[in-house]
Amino acid sequence: MPLDIGPTEPGAVSVTVNGAIGTIWLNRPEKRNAVSLESWAALPGAVHRLQDNDAVKVIVFRGVGDHFCGGADIATIGAQLTDGDGPNSYRQINKVAEETIAAATKPTIAMLRGYCVGGGCQISLACDLRVADSTVKMGITVAKLGFSYPGFALERCARLIGASKTRYILYSGDIIDADLVEKWGMADFVVSPEDLEAKVEGIAEMIASRSMLTIRATKEQLASFDATSTIRDDVTARWEHEAKHGADIGEGVDAFVNKRSPVFTWTKPSF
Repeated sequence: MPLDIGPTEPGAVSVTVNGAIGTIWLNRPEKRNAVSLESWAALPGAVHRLQDNDAVKVIVFRGVGDHFCGGADIATIGAQLTDGDGPNSYRQINKVAEETIAAATKPTIAMLRGYCVGGGCQISLACDLRVADSTVKMGITVAKLGFSYPGFALERCARLIGASKTRYILYSGDIIDADLVEKWGMADFVVSPEDLEAKVEGIAEMIASRSMLTIRATKEQLASFDATSTIRDDVTARWEHEAKHGADIGEGVDAFVNKRSPVFTWTKPSF
């Protein structure tokens, strides 16, 4: 099924579902999908909406039009960037949004074209996978604005591409092109603009056909690794027990033996 059906509802963030693929759209094309406070506040609800839909197996993040996201809407939220850390502050709303994306129980893919800057970069790095086309331009430009970048987002960037490259991106505020985006590992795939839609669709549909139990277990194990630099034994044991008593392992083995495609049915953990 084609991904590009477009948002069907108004708002800075919109949600569509097409078969097993749910899409969260940054929907402010007149501003290169710059994220406002409203955008950040809407993202957790969009993620939960797709997590609660058992038919959805994969979540795709993308922007309406020619850009993923041009960054934070500085003209409207500039003053809020230093308004403290209270529960209704910009920083806290921003943190909840990023951490909700990173903690999504379903696999997430950022589909990147054009500008993916600042807040857009933050959203994309919180996803599991990033697929870009050759028009992509990524960067974090806070050094040109004079405020600090959130520590939780900085940590995520450094874990992905290393501290040295993160230093350059933050120190310089430069926008890097597709060649460096691919070389530095800020995107897992970079394809031509005409191939982006099909590439994301192919990856999403392939993942959707796999065991959601395996994928969920892997996400939680890697989250444990990110937090502690090790995969805790109790996390592994919990998922081994779930697999042992679930239907997917039997289906997978039977499909392998009988040389057919498996039809996995697991959706939620029993614990």
